[in-house]
Amino acid sequence: MSGIVKKCFSWLQSQSDLTQTSVAAAATAAVLPGIPLLPPAALATLNLASLSVQLGTQVYESFVGGPTMLVNLPRVPFGDIRARLFPKMGMLYMFTGALALASYTVNHPVDTATYLLATSLIINLLNSFIIFPKVTQFMLELRQQKEGTMERKKAAKKFGITHGVSIMIILGSTLANISYLYIISSRIVGHW
Repeated sequence: MSGIVKKCFSWLQSQSDLTQTSVAAAATAAVLPGIPLLPPAALATLNLASLSVQLGTQVYESFVGGPTMLVNLPRVPFGDIRARLFPKMGMLYMFTGALALASYTVNHPVDTATYLLATSLIINLLNSFIIFPKVTQFMLELRQQKEGTMERKKAAKKFGITHGVSIMIILGSTLANISYLYIISSRIVGHW
């Protein structure tokens, strides 16, 4: 059995980020039908744990890990690490976002909290499948251009725009998650 698992992981590691993200999306979709079968306490735990993992990762990466790497690593290794890290974060955000939304909608009507979770999930899907790959592509194109050339300026502009969009999108997801937690907190404050 362990031989099959090793072969599967080896195969997965050899695949592109897009393929890995697609596999993660398929695995997430395969888990979702089982969520309505969970008892209420398990649904609440799954919801809060999923959102906590996502928000914790967003906050850590945005305010601790990312800035620390930025000031302590040369530009190229920093970019290389980020190019490998971001697709993995996208998969995590996609998985936890889908679990949070699915576990919430089992016992709640569509409301503001639902829209916040859906917004966060959609933002993370957009980042995972479109923005992150473009940022990496433009970063690699930028590296190929000689300093001071017009091609370098164009490549830097493309990279800067997509990187900025990615940052704003992650901020949007983070704000949606914080807003969702505020709504949930306001519902349980009387029991606290």
